[in-house]
Amino acid sequence: MPSGFRRLAPYLFVGPAVLSVAIFLYGPLFASALLSVLDWNLLSAEVRFVGVDNYSAILDNVDFRTAAWNTVLYCVILIPAQIILPLVLAVMIHAVRHSPVQGLYRGSLFLPTILAYSVAGVAWSWLLNPVNGLFNEIFGFFGFPKSRWHTDPDLALLCVCLVTFWKTFGLNMLLWLAALANLPHELREASQLDGAGPRRHFFTISLPLMTPTAFFISVTTLFHVLDDIVGVIDVLTHGGPAGRSSSLLYFLWQQGLQFFQFGPASAVAVIIIVVVLLVTWLQFRVGEKRVHYG
Repeated sequence: MPSGFRRLAPYLFVGPAVLSVAIFLYGPLFASALLSVLDWNLLSAEVRFVGVDNYSAILDNVDFRTAAWNTVLYCVILIPAQIILPLVLAVMIHAVRHSPVQGLYRGSLFLPTILAYSVAGVAWSWLLNPVNGLFNEIFGFFGFPKSRWHTDPDLALLCVCLVTFWKTFGLNMLLWLAALANLPHELREASQLDGAGPRRHFFTISLPLMTPTAFFISVTTLFHVLDDIVGVIDVLTHGGPAGRSSSLLYFLWQQGLQFFQFGPASAVAVIIIVVVLLVTWLQFRVGEKRVHYG
């Protein structure tokens, strides 16, 4: 093999991966940053530079501020739920790991994760139907007043949180289960010989050993929450009533693909990217110090 080809071989192998990242990741980021300072609908030949006017218009938009506040609420509710409750379920399933029903529990709890958002949304729309939905029929049978559920401005956001959690918690549950399964059995036996109960063993031995998994889940859950709620909102509430269940990503989708306001939509995208990068940097800055490897 010629020496020149040997020198080029590593670049030839890495080149396709680098090219795909440049096209499909950095390309859209650059395009969003560029469009955010332009007044252009991608169809007209007229392109006008507007500077930060798109950002000013977005920050003054009441719907944007409502969507931003809703996104904060979604994160405050869903991120702890998506971390803690799957851990609890994983511990419960791991406790029956030698039972033949463990696979049934694991499969049934993970099943919603593989469902399409359209299927999940339609199913929950039927369950939460304010007129003749299953939940209201059960309420009426027991003499309780019926609820408007996702059509109620005070409950719409919570309904989206419920459906999103039901739809997506299975992945984190499997990650916690994998971490529990990889814990050394010798440490459990040693802690039992020392008189440590199950609770003390979990909080002083198991949980510290699972901090790499906990750190990974805490970082990725932020992205999952921001992305997953969009599918549920689109099928279940369409951002209503009166924008009470909208989110930043759903607002971005409306501005760009419904109203063809690509400049404001790109400004929203840049704001989201900056905020997510800042939060992720803080997570690495604070959380990685508490991760124990090995």
